[in-house]
Amino acid sequence: MPRLDYLKDDELGAEALEHINNAELTKAPDPRVLRVIFRSPIGLAWYRYWLALCDEGELPRDLKELCRVKIAFDHNCGYCGTVRSAAAIEAGLTEERIQAVWDFENSPLLSAREKVALRFADHLKHDIASADDDGFYAELREHFSESEIVELGLWCAENVGAGSFVRTLNIISWAEACRLNPLTAENAARKEIAA
Repeated sequence: MPRLDYLKDDELGAEALEHINNAELTKAPDPRVLRVIFRSPIGLAWYRYWLALCDEGELPRDLKELCRVKIAFDHNCGYCGTVRSAAAIEAGLTEERIQAVWDFENSPLLSAREKVALRFADHLKHDIASADDDGFYAELREHFSESEIVELGLWCAENVGAGSFVRTLNIISWAEACRLNPLTAENAARKEIAA
């Protein structure tokens, strides 16, 4: 049960309703989160920014989605861990590749470029000192232009921050997410045992 109430259609303005209808088609974000964050005018402004981060830029949608889901898995956000971008799936992202983020460094399914991006996401989530390093930036430059590094950093930072807030809304608990996706449950348990 979410900690804040969902807005009903008659409580939403035209732009908010349009965004919710589009989210129902694109599968991301789940419209339930929009029905919560649109309680504030800042929620609507934030969502416009989120759409720009998703739809604009140079990085492919599947790479962005891998980073977003990795961050979601890392902070056990049931909501963020179960949502999948239709655009990323159309770009070739499979559930098998998504689940590979649990052990991305050893995955044969992920490219060297994807692994560096996931390492950046991991550093921004868990160990900022590892990202704040000339050697790591040299590694990023081997796979990304400076413009792409800015986009990747903002994308990952947004997902660390906003994803943490969304987790607290309790739209879908981590336990529910694991029931909805047995692969997530298996990989989470495997990671916990290894830790």
